[in-house]
Amino acid sequence: MSTLAAAESTTAVNATAGELRLQVCAIIDETADARSLVFDVPEALRARFAYKPGQFLGFRVDVGGQCLTRCYSMSSSPWTDARPKVTIKRVAGGRVSNWMNQCVQVGDWLKVLPPAGHFCIDQHQAADTTRPLVLFGGGSGITPVFSLLKAVLHAGQRPVLLVYANRDEASVIFRDELRQLAKAHPEQLHVVHLLDTLQGFVDAPQVRQLVRLWRGADYFICGPGPFMDTVESTLLALGEARERIHVERFVSPPDPCSSGTAQPAIEAQGAVCELLLVELDGVTHQIVPRPGETLLHSCRAAGLDVPFSCEEGFCGACMCTVQEGQARLTRNDVLSSAELEAGWTLACQGHPQGARVRVKFPA
Repeated sequence: MSTLAAAESTTAVNATAGELRLQVCAIIDETADARSLVFDVPEALRARFAYKPGQFLGFRVDVGGQCLTRCYSMSSSPWTDARPKVTIKRVAGGRVSNWMNQCVQVGDWLKVLPPAGHFCIDQHQAADTTRPLVLFGGGSGITPVFSLLKAVLHAGQRPVLLVYANRDEASVIFRDELRQLAKAHPEQLHVVHLLDTLQGFVDAPQVRQLVRLWRGADYFICGPGPFMDTVESTLLALGEARERIHVERFVSPPDPCSSGTAQPAIEAQGAVCELLLVELDGVTHQIVPRPGETLLHSCRAAGLDVPFSCEEGFCGACMCTVQEGQARLTRNDVLSSAELEAGWTLACQGHPQGARVRVKFPA
């Protein structure tokens, strides 16, 4: 290894803290309140940062003496873009989003968690022409949707409807790129822009009208909470299959205590788990968990490479299903009531309850 390569590897991986760092190699001002950060990934970290269209990166940022964790979706696609790119919109009072927009410069190194998230597709799904794909993006929720869109257009001829809602025309992120994609794929891609200043907020009649010719599609939805709730509930009322409706929800966790220490975890209650069965990539592993451990801690202590990101219960990267027994959540800001009823839990917040518990991580 050359001296330069060795230096880059040392910078990218902080051996003392086990932290991964990526260097910002380009910054793109998308709108007055949104920018994209492009990262250079050293050869030593290429495998760790391989990702699927629609996934996100987690960032640990020191702001005002506190370490804050936030997740931002990648607007890049691994099949069309040479480097990963996240797009971040300022949020009123958002400490990290404003810091990312105001302070980060080309050449800076940021603490970055590996890609995560289930709001994604693989190459087979992207090329599937048996049913159309309908994408709903609201505001900065266009970010993972844009990644999915580029991937599908690159993979084949799957018909795509993109519905993109914004406050006004100046708020439209990726405006020029979307125009170019629509021009390059006139038969495959149909783009509908909705502006609050013209059409008002998206409502159920609008959604019904938009999808009337696209029924039976796969749906991906990301944006503000009320926007996603309206679209999802309308699709379900129309009889669309719940398993074909994918919603990406992000929330920001509360800041750490002023002392700089994390908030104490809620004590898990219930029967002590004597045997934890974990199905990962088709293989079942037997673990004897220690009392009080979360599912994630037990898995990692056993050497299992299970997915996770924020470890604070707000990103959903560690979602898994409880197949046997129960798991008590100490915190949940991402799972819907329907997902909880279907058996989903968060490994980073779930405590196994009962003598024998079995969980399964999605492939």
